[in-house]
Amino acid sequence: MLGGRKLNEIPEKKPRKEITKRKILNAAKELFIQKGVESVNMHQIALTAKVGQASLYRQYNKLSDICADIVREECQVLIDDTQYYLSNTNENLSSLDKLYQVIIKFVSYLEFRVDWICEVTRASTNYRPIQSPLYQWMRKICTELLLEAVEKGEITDVDVPFTVEAILGTLNNVDEQLLHQGYTIKRILEGIENIYFKGLRKSTN
Repeated sequence: MLGGRKLNEIPEKKPRKEITKRKILNAAKELFIQKGVESVNMHQIALTAKVGQASLYRQYNKLSDICADIVREECQVLIDDTQYYLSNTNENLSSLDKLYQVIIKFVSYLEFRVDWICEVTRASTNYRPIQSPLYQWMRKICTELLLEAVEKGEITDVDVPFTVEAILGTLNNVDEQLLHQGYTIKRILEGIENIYFKGLRKSTN
């Protein structure tokens, strides 16, 4: 036995397709961080990944597909952490408070990747606003918790889809606010709380 494996056993090799895909994603992420998405093309990714153009296009038809896979991988930690929080949080906490805590997690997660992940997220849908896998997931969470808040009588009946899109529209500009407008995370979160959450609570008075 060697490391729990019989000596005559041959370790399983990853399929070549999987290895190639990993090379492509690693190369693309490296280039996106260095140059920005708009300065990177498929040819550069193939060169950096050391794969042929044909191999690249067998995996991905266009740059936005690569971006979408990177976003899915990068955001899985956030998704897992959020799902764990929602499954284990205090039952007495209001749905509106849960939603605000989810937004805190979302913004805090973006903070340390803001110089590249937001751009990659937009590019994953050919720059259609808030349609990436990350925002589709966030849309689902926001909708479920707001509907739950309405059902529990925490807030009056509101236009949930519109409210969710307004929140997502604000979150979509976090990189602009942090990198170019000089806002702090604290200021962004306080603004979101004042506009959306305190406003929703006041509507019950």
